[in-house]
Amino acid sequence: MADFLLEIGTEEIPAGMIRGLSEALSRAVSEGLGSLGLEAARQQSFAAPRRIGFLLEGLPERQEDREETVAGPPLSAARDASGAWTKAAEGFARKQGVEVKDLREVAGLKGPCVGFARHIPGRPSAEVLAEIVPRAVDGLHLPKAMRWGEGTEVFVRPVRWVVALLDDRVVPLTIKGIEAGRTSRGHRIHANGPVEIGRAREYFDVLRDALVVAESEERIRKLEGDLRAAAEGLQGRLVPDPDLVAKMSFLCEFPSVVSGRIPEEFLTLPTEVLVACLREHQNFFVVRDARGDALPHFLAVIDAPSDSKGFIRTGLENVSRSRLSDARFFYDHDARVPLEDRLEALQGVVFHPKLGTYHDKALRTETLALALAEIVGADASEAGWAGRHAKCDLVSLLVQEKEFTALQGVAGGLFAKAQGRPEGVWQAIYDHYRPLSAEDALPRGALGAVVALADKLDTLREMFGIGQAPTGSKDPFALRRGAVGVMRILCEHPLVKPFDLIALLDSTGPVPEGLVDFLEGRLRFLWEAKGYPYDEINAVLEFGVAKGASPRLLDLKIRDLHTVREQFAEDFDHLAVAFKRAKNILKGTPEVGLNPSLFLPPEEKEGAGERALHEAVEAVRQEALDLFAEGRYAEGLQRLATVRPAVDRFFDDVLVMCDPEGKDPARTALQNNRLALLRELVALFDRVADFSQIVPREAR
Repeated sequence: MADFLLEIGTEEIPAGMIRGLSEALSRAVSEGLGSLGLEAARQQSFAAPRRIGFLLEGLPERQEDREETVAGPPLSAARDASGAWTKAAEGFARKQGVEVKDLREVAGLKGPCVGFARHIPGRPSAEVLAEIVPRAVDGLHLPKAMRWGEGTEVFVRPVRWVVALLDDRVVPLTIKGIEAGRTSRGHRIHANGPVEIGRAREYFDVLRDALVVAESEERIRKLEGDLRAAAEGLQGRLVPDPDLVAKMSFLCEFPSVVSGRIPEEFLTLPTEVLVACLREHQNFFVVRDARGDALPHFLAVIDAPSDSKGFIRTGLENVSRSRLSDARFFYDHDARVPLEDRLEALQGVVFHPKLGTYHDKALRTETLALALAEIVGADASEAGWAGRHAKCDLVSLLVQEKEFTALQGVAGGLFAKAQGRPEGVWQAIYDHYRPLSAEDALPRGALGAVVALADKLDTLREMFGIGQAPTGSKDPFALRRGAVGVMRILCEHPLVKPFDLIALLDSTGPVPEGLVDFLEGRLRFLWEAKGYPYDEINAVLEFGVAKGASPRLLDLKIRDLHTVREQFAEDFDHLAVAFKRAKNILKGTPEVGLNPSLFLPPEEKEGAGERALHEAVEAVRQEALDLFAEGRYAEGLQRLATVRPAVDRFFDDVLVMCDPEGKDPARTALQNNRLALLRELVALFDRVADFSQIVPREAR
């Protein structure tokens, strides 16, 4: 076994492209080797601003010898009536360079053929790598490409060196016109110059000595640790920002952290504006105190082992002061302009060419917010005002001119707060984009829920109305994210009561085709992410949003169904089988009322079975219905699960379809009565889910 190292050294690659290219290259080479019987015990890709590559550990030194069956003409054409090989078979042998005596019958794609077994000796891994690696590099999908030199070579950035080692031996291959060797490069500034790699496995240690942390995850861990330590040294805490950490780790070969001072005059800015200014434009981290307020310090990532003379820190402080001065000017100006005065300016901002401007959207959002406020129990006038003005920050200088896209909504909330609007109103505007994901915080308060729902539902309805539903992986208007936000608010927000979402949408405008199914699909997505089995999801959604069910109650139902099923697994499996049978029996049958007087006498076996089921259902019916009405589905299901013995007995002892031909009126009445008994039982369980969709565990 041997270790293979490949490093492709380039000019600096954009941070967002590096990791994907490295992983794709490692995967392509591993798959190519695997198809030829060469599989490494472990593979590790790495990527840094000026290099991508991978290390394969435990790679066989050579392929194993193998036998390959070569098939030729069909046997019908290769043998004559006497069984001798024909001229067609002889020609095949001559073409393949084998003796006729080596031919034999082999299986072909379309039946028996003439063929032979060819012995193929294994090749050295170095020889195979020299072929596969350049081909894998050429096959990479490049988000952006460059040409250099004579313009004949194309890659994400010009290639400057290549290291290819199998243990301590250079693998003779060429990538983009550069022959492989064992010479890498150290840090561009602080360890500039060639670095010799003796053995493949020594690569990471040798590069680290040359101030290059080549392995991506190691760089991220180093950076996270340095940031935490620096924040603690300033008596503060670092708010987690994994996206910015990852971005900075791919901008640096040897990241370290320096702290700078924020002048006290800028600490009067809202923390959100301060953070956005330093993060969006400077890639700085803000340190906060225990209350969440910004401390007068920022943390910056530099591509150097240290800033011993403080020159870098001084430069960063000067640049940040200019940026913060701009932010303060724009915020102070914007906070003085009432949001009402910005509403008309939204007529100049297009929401969608077919849907008008953001002014049009603001009025639609207001209408939805008023309808939702009545349902949720929020103040209608405040909900309408917040919905109408939620997008006004789009025409503020802070958002529009400085491109602080992360402050959309947040900025409007801050302006409303500064202008003395009630807490619920400014928080509703501040939070109306929430939640942005399945993990993001929900909007605060009843008004926050109302405005967030109104904004998202308007976007969804209008986009579906003009045929802009997401297709495949394309979702340019983030409608999937919006629908997830709607469902999370409806299911999880503590102040949103259960209500019929479809009725609400109907009351405020037409419901486009496909929208309800789309919303229900996002609910399914959330449940799948929580680990609910597919059959439980199908059972609950059988009576889902499209049929007027409240997402909040549906969420309670699947949670409680899952809990009770885990507790009473055997009973549920038996009930699932029974309900599937019951649903099949009930298909197409007439609906008549139950008449207990039609039960057969209790001394008869069938009569005893009918009565036992009826008594079992009646014993728990009202209690279960009361529990369901209170949303206590788990307790209701636990009571209903007690009817299982009676259900089993009924199907064992009672012939439900006792007059399928309908020839005997008395027997027909008895049959219809038994169907009515089953229908009442099924309807009781249907209050929670369609139990016929539950799949017994041994069948899953």
